[in-house]
Amino acid sequence: MKLKEFVESTWLDYSDVIGDCVLIDLNAYIKFQFLNHVTKEVMAEKLYDHFRMVELTNKCDFNKLIKSYFKCLNEILEPQIETSKQKTRAQKYYEKAVYISKSKEVNLQDLMDYTRIMMCLYMSVTKNQSKLISDFDLSKGCLDMDTILTFIRRETVPTLGINKRKPRFDFHNPYSMDSCILLILTLLLYKLKDGE
Repeated sequence: MKLKEFVESTWLDYSDVIGDCVLIDLNAYIKFQFLNHVTKEVMAEKLYDHFRMVELTNKCDFNKLIKSYFKCLNEILEPQIETSKQKTRAQKYYEKAVYISKSKEVNLQDLMDYTRIMMCLYMSVTKNQSKLISDFDLSKGCLDMDTILTFIRRETVPTLGINKRKPRFDFHNPYSMDSCILLILTLLLYKLKDGE
């Protein structure tokens, strides 16, 4: 997938791009001074420039950023899915999402399908207080952006020492892979919720 195609398909096709909540969410990644002077086209240009800086900083192309997005979400959700010989509903859908993530080429529809499955699974994980899940609600209506973005920012990973953990995402560098993953997720969530 090309960067320009991603920005056009998510941001420029989104119906309420200049709503205050959208701009406030994006301001966490892309700083702009005046919310009331941001147009759809200006923000699209800022998004494009931001992703280009992430590519340059990390010496990678947009496809590598998408692969990092997949890898991160797979790692977050894999330990949360109950597995059994007779596959659970959550297990079947998780495997379907992982299959999409392993494709050599992905398009916007693949990204949307993957994100919908993974974030619906994630909503079930948050509701079950991080207990293993075997079933979940796949409807877009169950997706709560505030819940998803709040909980995903709190994700941790093990570190050296007994029972020690550190934050999964480092927010100090706006051009890091971590910030980019969350920006991609935010844009895709808005696209999924568009039109509701």
